[in-house]
Amino acid sequence: MKKSQNGAVTKTAVASPVPSTARAQKAKLVASVPSCSGCGILISDDMKALQCDKCQTGAWKCIDCLSIPVDVYDQLLQQPSCELKWYCDNCDKAITDNGRDDRIDKLVSVVEKLVDKFADVEDKLQAKSDRSEMVQLDARIKNLENKFLNYEQSIDLKLAAVDASVSRICEDKIRGLEEMRSDHRSTLAVEQAVKEEVVKKMDEDKDIESRQNNIIVYKVPERQSDSLDDRKESDQNFIKDLLQTVFEMTLDEDSIEKMFRLGKPTNTADSVRPLLVRFQKSEDKNTVMANLRQLRQAETRFKGVGISHDLTPKQREERKRLIASAKKDHEDSSDESVENFHFLVVGSGMRTRVIKVRKQQ
Repeated sequence: MKKSQNGAVTKTAVASPVPSTARAQKAKLVASVPSCSGCGILISDDMKALQCDKCQTGAWKCIDCLSIPVDVYDQLLQQPSCELKWYCDNCDKAITDNGRDDRIDKLVSVVEKLVDKFADVEDKLQAKSDRSEMVQLDARIKNLENKFLNYEQSIDLKLAAVDASVSRICEDKIRGLEEMRSDHRSTLAVEQAVKEEVVKKMDEDKDIESRQNNIIVYKVPERQSDSLDDRKESDQNFIKDLLQTVFEMTLDEDSIEKMFRLGKPTNTADSVRPLLVRFQKSEDKNTVMANLRQLRQAETRFKGVGISHDLTPKQREERKRLIASAKKDHEDSSDESVENFHFLVVGSGMRTRVIKVRKQQ
């Protein structure tokens, strides 16, 4: 009994024993009977063996060499439609090699596609994070800020010119009133009041103009020394380092016209007087005021340093009034305490206003 290539049970006719005198016929018969490819035993009709399901050479192998139990073999014979197949060594090797080659080719193809996709993604990320574009954008922003500040300064100058023109008109009117004045005391009082106001306005305008290129620097360490030259040299070195390191400004020797401390000197290190710095050019002051945000990222020795415009007493009083008014409006319209906010005056001239910024906890 044998399982053939198509799974059907076949019977192979085997010749009966032959007389010793017919050896040639016996040898021919033996040659026609297949043998086990493992042990070489002849595969007779009653031999339990399997034939290769692929090759056409008639390769067979007995169940002993295949290590198949008899009951399993019998079960296979009872189910001719079973899809279980057996291949000889040569066919099995050919099938395995072909499958492995196909899988390797597919794997190589997939890896190559992944490498191409990774390179494409890397190029896109590199293009998005191009630092040169960021530097150009930052330069454009700074340029726009400087232009806006120069425009604001130009408007202030024009307003000052208008104020001066109004002052001249008032002076002309006063002179006309003086020529036409009468003995009435009330008229003289009005004229005098108008004249005093005009003079005050002119003095205020001159004071504002004289402070136009000034800045006030706070919390600059003040050297404790009896020598005035030593104290001045210390202040000059600190301001030059501040402008070069924080604001990236390279100034000439004459760029700073004047520098001095405000107030009387003290003998205590805890009390530091403000430092007034006057620039030769308004552009240098505008550069500093336009980039005050850079103080937040300054190195340790410049932490806590503050910079503001040099305001006249009247301007300072006006700012105090604006802040007090803003605090009152906040208290009338909000339940939150004013202590939770900073009230800051921004802008200048006709565009002066107060903003509130929540304090960081």
